[in-house]
Amino acid sequence: MNKKQRIIGVISILLIIIILAIIITTNIIINNNQVENARYLATTANVSSNLIASYIKKGITIGGITGTLEVLDTSDATATSEDILWGKTGYVKGIKITGTRIETVMQGKDWGGYFDKNTRILDELNNNVVIPEGFKIAQESATKVEDGVVIEDKSGNQFVWIPANTGGITIHTTIGDKTIKYTRHAYGFNIATGEIDNNTNSEKIKESSSINGFYTEPLPVDEADSINIYGGYYIGRFESGDKQSTESKVLRSESSSVNNTITIKKGQAPYNYATYSQQKSLAEGMKDEYNYKALTKICSSYAWDTAINFIEIKNANYGSEMKIGNFMDFSFTYTDIKGSTKTKNAGVKEIIPTGQTDPVSNIYDMGGNVWERSSENYSDANTPKSDRGGGANNEDKLYLAGIRNNYADKALYNNGFRVSLYIY
Repeated sequence: MNKKQRIIGVISILLIIIILAIIITTNIIINNNQVENARYLATTANVSSNLIASYIKKGITIGGITGTLEVLDTSDATATSEDILWGKTGYVKGIKITGTRIETVMQGKDWGGYFDKNTRILDELNNNVVIPEGFKIAQESATKVEDGVVIEDKSGNQFVWIPANTGGITIHTTIGDKTIKYTRHAYGFNIATGEIDNNTNSEKIKESSSINGFYTEPLPVDEADSINIYGGYYIGRFESGDKQSTESKVLRSESSSVNNTITIKKGQAPYNYATYSQQKSLAEGMKDEYNYKALTKICSSYAWDTAINFIEIKNANYGSEMKIGNFMDFSFTYTDIKGSTKTKNAGVKEIIPTGQTDPVSNIYDMGGNVWERSSENYSDANTPKSDRGGGANNEDKLYLAGIRNNYADKALYNNGFRVSLYIY
């Protein structure tokens, strides 16, 4: 190799060294867009990167960048889903939770769950409704009290909320405020005498102007205590039914067992052919049959009449004049106990399954089908109890929802009963 070639070789090596030095220097020098080292590339706002000050916790430095992010410490949070309104969300201890607190009938209906304690909520017009432990708001329920708020147990039995107390409770309705008092009334040809019976401290209600017999009943203490605390009670949405007969697809007969299970559902065989004493026992035993944290009773005259007074908020004169129900002179189509569509002709005395005629305020059967026995007393010892609402063997013009009649304590074809429920 001559001298010229050696010089060229040295220059080439020097050039390579200079180029390498420039590359290395470029990777470690901080310029407008880079910090510290290429391995910790952190950029300013005009160059894309994930490592910026607002992404780093305040007080922590990474790659030469000191964080500005202030992190909220939620470790001491105590809220639970029950503290947050149903359907709303929040973060507790870093975990997103959805609220389960129910405040309105609509929310409870949408939720569809069973309440684990007695719970006071509001309807659309800000009226109070108390849902008993173990019940849910039925999908058939209205969201305004006046239209019938329906609750349902885990077996499908249904009741309708009736706001009332012994002094009179005012509720908001779409036609104005109305006051409902837990008391007795006379309807139709029955007559309120204004005379107080000394034995029961209740008004004597005469059967009619032509008959001297009269009805009385002391105010039941357990009913009064409950409604004055909770502002209302529940009445069966339907006449009481017989579970076993319904499942066998037959209506009850004289030979039917009086130990069959009581139901309060649509399409049931009405629980007739039982004495008043047996029906009273069935009604009172329902709370144990279904493990309710509430009292169940055969309807008193107070429960029956107050329910009619409630219904008349929107269905004026329902107790005395409105013709809704299964009466002898009505013709209508219904579903029989076997599930077939049938026509009940006018002039025919025919008891049908529960809930087949039109409801009033979400309540069925208070007019017609079977007479419904109550705990009200009648002055004649031979027929000591009161029946309400008329039956399939009566004409509507005489025996409507509010009417009283009296029967002996016998198991009869045309006598059923209805259950009322009281929270405690």
